[in-house]
Amino acid sequence: MVNKLTILKLGGSVITKKSKALTFNRNSVEKLSNVIKKFNEPLIIVHGAGSFGHYYAKRYGISSKLTRSTKHVVKIRDSMQSLNHKIVEIFHQNGVNTFSFSPTYMYHNRKIPNIWKNTLQKSISFDLVPMTFGDVLLSNNGFYIHSGDLIVYDLCKLLNPKRVVFASNIDGIYQNLDDNSSLVPIIKNNNNNLKFSKINYDVTGGIKTKITQSLKIANLGIEVQITNGLNSKNLIKALKGEHIGTLFIGDKH
Repeated sequence: MVNKLTILKLGGSVITKKSKALTFNRNSVEKLSNVIKKFNEPLIIVHGAGSFGHYYAKRYGISSKLTRSTKHVVKIRDSMQSLNHKIVEIFHQNGVNTFSFSPTYMYHNRKIPNIWKNTLQKSISFDLVPMTFGDVLLSNNGFYIHSGDLIVYDLCKLLNPKRVVFASNIDGIYQNLDDNSSLVPIIKNNNNNLKFSKINYDVTGGIKTKITQSLKIANLGIEVQITNGLNSKNLIKALKGEHIGTLFIGDKH
C-alpha cells in the first residue's frame, strides 16, 4: 500500500484567493474534490494557508522563527481551522472521505513521531483520505509556523510515497514568470539560475522554498512535480504519474 501512496499538496493559491485576505475559493475546491474522487489510489492531502493563515502571519510578523505572541498565534490557528473545515465540508459533500489531522497533534519537538506512520496507514486502509495543513505549532520554547511544504517533506521521510504532486495556480516553474513560454520541464540539483517573484502574504518562503523542498524530496528517490491545480485534466494526469508541469530530479535518479 505504501509504495502506491501519493501525497498531494494543495497550494494556498488554489484553495483561496491570495490577492484578497480571508477569501475562500469555493469553486476551485469543488473542482478539486471531483478530481480527487476519480483518483482511486492511496492518497494523503496537505493544504496550504493561502489568504487565511498567511494574512495574519504577515500582519503580526509571525514566521518560522519562535514567538511567544499568544494572542496573534490564536488568530492564525483559528483561521487555519476555519479554512480546513471549509475544504473538508466540500470534499465530504462530494463523496471524498477526508479525515483531518491537525499538525498540532502530529508534531513533537518539530518532528512527526514514528507512531504516526501506523495511524496514517491504518486510515488509508479504511478508505479514508488523511488531510493535514500548514499551521502554527507549539515547541518547548514558543510557537512557530510550519508550512505545508515542510509537512510534505516530513511525511515523505515517514512514509516513502511513490510520488508527490504540488498543485499550484501556474503550470509549473518558469525561468521568467512574465514569459509563458519559459516553463522549465525538469529541474535538477544543479539548476541555480531560475528567477522568481514574490507572492503577497507568503511568509513561508514562497516558490523558492517549494523548489528547495521538491529537490529534497526528489533526493529521497520520490517522484515530484509541480502542476496547475486549477486545471482538472492536468491534475488527474499528474496524480496518475504523467509528466505535466515541472518534474524534479534528485541525486538518486
